[in-house]
Amino acid sequence: MTWSRLTSLSIIVFLLVACGGVYIAAQKSSKPISVGMVALLATPQNYDGKQIQTWGFLNIGRMPEDDSLWLRKEDGDFSLFKNSLALELSPEQRKAFNCVNHTYVAVIGTLRSDGPDTSSMNSGTIKRITWLVGWSPYRPAPCDTKQ
Repeated sequence: MTWSRLTSLSIIVFLLVACGGVYIAAQKSSKPISVGMVALLATPQNYDGKQIQTWGFLNIGRMPEDDSLWLRKEDGDFSLFKNSLALELSPEQRKAFNCVNHTYVAVIGTLRSDGPDTSSMNSGTIKRITWLVGWSPYRPAPCDTKQ
């Protein structure tokens, strides 16, 4: 084997390994980031576009614009909006999750933040919600989603 062929072969092997490493590093984890509401409320921009799992007090309002997840029930009672995240729920989700309304829940979804200087009332929005359940120690009866 000549020196130039050996060099070419080495470069090809290097590029294949390097490209494979980039591909592996670029793959996304399907597991959500488990993060508390305090961290989400303090620095929502750190989780922008990421799938997160968190816990809080669920409020499904009269209108979809009122759907939110609060740090604590009392924050909602006193309208401390920056201690909440808006929820983007489909009509089907609003109906299905109504059985755990006004309770503490665990939720998985994608966080959307407009940054710390936003004029929005909430600290961000949880979109594309894939899971929402009553949070222990509160364990509601299974929701009847066939209504």
